Amino acid sequence: MGVGLSFLQRINPAWFLAGAAFFLPIKPAPVNLLVLLACVFAVLNKQCRGAILHFCVRKELIPLWLLLGFLASTYIYASNEVSAYSEFISKYGRLALIPILASVLLTPENRRLIGQGFLAGMVIVLVLSYAIWLGVDPSLFGSKATDMYAIPSNPTVFKSHITHNFFLVIAIYLWVVCLAKSENSLFKFFYTLLCLIGLVNLFGMIDGRTGWLVFMVIPLYFGYQKLGLKGFLLAGFIFVSLLVSAYFLVDNIHDRFSTTWLEIQQVLQGQPQKETSIGERVMYLTASWFAFLNAPLFGHGLGGIQGAVQPLVEVAGWPTFYNPHNQFLMFMLQGGVIALILYLWFFGVAVYRSTQSAWSHTYVLPLLMMYLVGNLLNSFHFDFAESMGFVFLYAVLLGNTK
Repeated sequence: MGVGLSFLQRINPAWFLAGAAFFLPIKPAPVNLLVLLACVFAVLNKQCRGAILHFCVRKELIPLWLLLGFLASTYIYASNEVSAYSEFISKYGRLALIPILASVLLTPENRRLIGQGFLAGMVIVLVLSYAIWLGVDPSLFGSKATDMYAIPSNPTVFKSHITHNFFLVIAIYLWVVCLAKSENSLFKFFYTLLCLIGLVNLFGMIDGRTGWLVFMVIPLYFGYQKLGLKGFLLAGFIFVSLLVSAYFLVDNIHDRFSTTWLEIQQVLQGQPQKETSIGERVMYLTASWFAFLNAPLFGHGLGGIQGAVQPLVEVAGWPTFYNPHNQFLMFMLQGGVIALILYLWFFGVAVYRSTQSAWSHTYVLPLLMMYLVGNLLNSFHFDFAESMGFVFLYAVLLGNTK
């Protein structure tokens, strides 16, 4: 029995985390299973057990425990709907995995494994996306075509265009870093090729303006790194100029921006359309803001969003909702200003800590900025793949800090 346990203790939990990172842009079920196995073997490992307890009391996680505790306490709110509360507490509860996963990522080798797993998964997604674009039946590799997804005109594979593009931006950034750091000419060619076909897929093939806005983090980050504020502004100007040029040269970008302008005109005329993404977001933001003003300090509870916005959307003849597609606004609705402050504290600590070493400044800080932009346009702690990606990212950061 002792020999068997000793064998189990020698199994590296990072292997399972690397597998989970591989499946992150593909399928959720393997991610859940592999994360569970990583947690089990982390608890069996003596070194990891000690690190878990150490991380749980780290000052970086104080705002997280306060946030989760406060949100959990909203169960007593009269406005709270129990089934919605249960759904949200399970989704936000994933953040509690951070100290367990961080205990597995104490060494550079293990942190490298999780990055390699994710990038390998993105290579598979990219290859299959091009296959769909060329007309290959997506059912051959377990993807289902719909009117919007997994079709040649929008060749997403396993995820929606928002998730596909968001993870693709992260992958492109990491491939650029690998290209810059590689000394092998063959690897340099490989990373250059991945960057190029990734950019074509992002801007020329997949619908999704969120990914384009998140991509802006990359040139802004490199510009600021090289030339400070001047580089930041110059990179922003060049990026916008390239987008304007692409509007006239790339059909996908031209169509998406033309649609965007039409939707903006509808909003300005006071006639936002239900079928348009901008029209829907205007409705989400407007109704959510006024609902927030009705309970600005403590919010409406984890399960209270739908009830809070329903009177407001009914007046306008819109359907009710429980996801405002803005993570910061979602926290404001659920827990008021208190929840927002606690989350910004939690996120801000991560940003600060990621600037304290060259490694985290390169591999963590830009990705946190991508999540910052993404959360302004979507609720990434509500969506499974993005929320687990954030857990992995924060665990990587925590594992690298002393």
